[in-house]
Amino acid sequence: MGRDIPARELLARLEERLRTRGLASSEPVAPPASGVEPRVDPLAFNLRALEEHTDATRALPLHTHRGGAGQLVLVAKWAFRQTCQVFINETLGRQRAFNGHVRDSYAQLSAEVVRLRAEVESLRAAQGPVEPTPAARASRKRKKP
Repeated sequence: MGRDIPARELLARLEERLRTRGLASSEPVAPPASGVEPRVDPLAFNLRALEEHTDATRALPLHTHRGGAGQLVLVAKWAFRQTCQVFINETLGRQRAFNGHVRDSYAQLSAEVVRLRAEVESLRAAQGPVEPTPAARASRKRKKP
């Protein structure tokens, strides 16, 4: 089933949808030749996303889905941003500070998770092979025909 889906076409469509929403990726990524995506580290991914979107006063790129009158809408949005940016910054100042605290807290928690994972792995390696629990042995016996 996975080979029936045209990966390059799907990625092109996704990139186009992201660009129209002002969320274009910063670097072009080609699909892997093997067809299998590399594993994404969720801690690093979430931290990068929080870092990118911390400043609530930073405007997203202007865009519109409208046809002919769309240019007028874009001009109106641009004019609003130019004249009201001071008020926008004042209104969203507390949100920006909160987002920064969330980002920093997430970074600290992520570092702690990485440290604890390394500690667990070192303890497991030092312990040697783990004897299965009686419940695990019983479940293996039930699975055998």
